[in-house]
Amino acid sequence: MVVRDVKKQVIQETFEGQPNFPFSAGDRVVLERYFPITEMISRCCGSGCEVLIYSYEDFNKAIIKIINEHVSGRCLGNPITEFGLNVAKAAIESDEDITGPYLARTKSGSLLKCISMVIRNEKKQPIGALGINIDLSIPMERFVKDFLLSIDQSGTADEVLASDLGEKVATLVAEELEAFSRITGVSPSKKNRNIVTALNKRGIFDVKGSVELVAGELGVTKHTIYKYLREIMDNG
Repeated sequence: MVVRDVKKQVIQETFEGQPNFPFSAGDRVVLERYFPITEMISRCCGSGCEVLIYSYEDFNKAIIKIINEHVSGRCLGNPITEFGLNVAKAAIESDEDITGPYLARTKSGSLLKCISMVIRNEKKQPIGALGINIDLSIPMERFVKDFLLSIDQSGTADEVLASDLGEKVATLVAEELEAFSRITGVSPSKKNRNIVTALNKRGIFDVKGSVELVAGELGVTKHTIYKYLREIMDNG
């Protein structure tokens, strides 16, 4: 499927199943709620990933949000594509909201990997779509570099992804034990207090049940952990 502009008369004549309900202010609000999602996807994937929102209110001016428009060469206010039009038609007769992944080409010949999701209002009526188009024609080295550079350096770089709390606590405690194992001349209680301080900074004690788990990993009682936490709070 070639990604290209669609003439107005084609849209008007082709879409026999056009929604017969008027758009409300609430419908537009629903679409706008997806705007931050486009920003999130773009930041994660980098400049080779185009993310856009279609509105079905006016197929001739369907694109109401687009990021990294250089990928396809389209912009705000552009009409829906023929493929997007078919997705809109199918959404009226089906509950299937996700289409793809599929391949498409831009006017310049760049190959894209695409996927789209229909957006529905509270009445389950299709009012738009969220589309993601990844440029497969850019060199892999550039894609990987851009993908990595899209990481927000202010975020948490040491987050541990674990299947359950116990596994996460064990991993974090092991990391801190390793970090403090190279420090000599420190009593076991002082070392444990330092580990609890480090874990507290990483937010582990914000999770219910973590005190008991940390106590078990360190071989102390939960009352000892609570004592360390009180001392941390008292010292500001």
